[in-house]
Amino acid sequence: MPRTKCFNRDDALEKAMQAFWMKGYEATSVQELVDCMGINRGSLYDTFGDKHSLFLEALDQYSSNSQLRLESFRKEGDPREILTKFLYLFMQKQVSDPARRGCFMTNSAVERSSRDDECAERIRVFFEEMEVGLTDLIARGQKSGTFKSTRSAESLASFFIGVMQGIRVIGKVNPDEAVLRPMVDVALTVLNAE
Repeated sequence: MPRTKCFNRDDALEKAMQAFWMKGYEATSVQELVDCMGINRGSLYDTFGDKHSLFLEALDQYSSNSQLRLESFRKEGDPREILTKFLYLFMQKQVSDPARRGCFMTNSAVERSSRDDECAERIRVFFEEMEVGLTDLIARGQKSGTFKSTRSAESLASFFIGVMQGIRVIGKVNPDEAVLRPMVDVALTVLNAE
C-alpha cells in the first residue's frame, strides 16, 4: 500500500523556493532543502524528482507569483501613474529587504543560465512576459498622449526591464533609497523624450 504524503506540496515548494532564492542553486544542499521543507529525502525525490527538477519548479513558482503582480499593468487608469507606482514599489521592495535577496530570476540567470538550458529558457520566458506587459502599458500611454516618446513601445519596455534588473543587482550591494530612487526618476524621464 502506498504511503500517504504528510505534507503540503505547495508549502514545501514555497520553502524550497525561498532557500534557493536566498543561497542560490549550487550553495543549497539537498539536506538544507529537506530540513527547510520539513520532509525527508524520499519524499523530496518521490514528489519533486531531483534537486534540479525542484529548482525548476521553484522558478516556475516565482514566475507565477510575479505574473500576478504584473496584472497591475492591465488595470484601467493613467499609464504614467500605473508605471510610476509599479517602479517605485519595485525599488522599495529592494530597499526594504534585509536579506538583500534581489530577484530570484536575475540571481538564477547569473548563476545558472550559461550552463543550464532549462533554467535559461524559463528565465527568458519570464522576462518576455514582463516585457509584453510593459510594452502594452507603454503603447497605451503613447496612444493616449500620456507618454511623448516616439521610440517604439517595445524598445522602451526593454529599457525598463534593464533598469529594473539594475535596481535589483545594485540593491543587493547598496539597498539605499538615495542610490536607487534616482535610477527610477531618470528612467521615467525617457517617456517624455521625443
